[in-house]
Amino acid sequence: MPKYLSFSFLNDAFKLEITFLIDLVAVAGFFTVPNPGSHILLLIPLLISGTLASMAAGVFNNLYDIDIDSRMQRVSQRRSFVSHEKIPLIAIMLVFLAISSILALLYINIGTLIFIMAGFLSYAVLYTVMLKRRTDMNIVIGGIAGSFPALAGGAVLSGFPTVESIFVAGVVFLWTPTHFWSLAIKYTDDYKAAGIPMLPATRGINSTRKWILVNSSILMLLMVLPVFLPVLESSIMFRILAIPLGMILLVPSTMYYIRKGNVEKYRKLFSMSNTFLTVTLIVIMVSSLI
Repeated sequence: MPKYLSFSFLNDAFKLEITFLIDLVAVAGFFTVPNPGSHILLLIPLLISGTLASMAAGVFNNLYDIDIDSRMQRVSQRRSFVSHEKIPLIAIMLVFLAISSILALLYINIGTLIFIMAGFLSYAVLYTVMLKRRTDMNIVIGGIAGSFPALAGGAVLSGFPTVESIFVAGVVFLWTPTHFWSLAIKYTDDYKAAGIPMLPATRGINSTRKWILVNSSILMLLMVLPVFLPVLESSIMFRILAIPLGMILLVPSTMYYIRKGNVEKYRKLFSMSNTFLTVTLIVIMVSSLI
């Protein structure tokens, strides 16, 4: 199989794992619109447009970070292809963005297009160019990039996001720091070597433990809002599961902070964060159909 068709090449070049998550967030946002089953065909252009924009953002990130990726043991060998495929990747990125924009504009609406492009720009420009190398709050502010797909999905009918899709966006925004810091603890030396001010590299692991707990606590507060705010028209199913879902992150974040959890503990928390978001998004989608 040519290397260009191998999963490892495609995954590294276009960040397919992140793209899959972005698509899941967009679908969850879509399922917050009234009678989503009646508009299910809109998922096709939404997913194609969102996928292309997400992959374009991944390409931009790879191209811009060539210098620091080469100094990080975790990704230096995997992403060495960028220096050899730079021109083709730039062309692919621009084509993906053009097709993404045309599809969203022709088959959905300008509101959804704006949110999709905002997702691209917030990851490519806000996070990659402006924040990543300048502040250890990079992932906190830059985490907004993962929120825009929910708004895009919630805007497919009217061009404006539903209140519930804003809730989904908030969950993704607050999930991001806990998720990323838990992984970053393991690669503290990598970030130091590359000169990237990720929180564990600038403030140490002990401080990062504290901020993970703080962030997970705030996320827990957001998760229970639908229980008390009627404006969030969540189903009984989500109201019942909101607290148990939030505890998936809050309990280990608390335990690992108190017991000064090691690198491997936080690697487990990283995996738990993936489980939390995936299950939460699925529950939101199923809840909309009940």
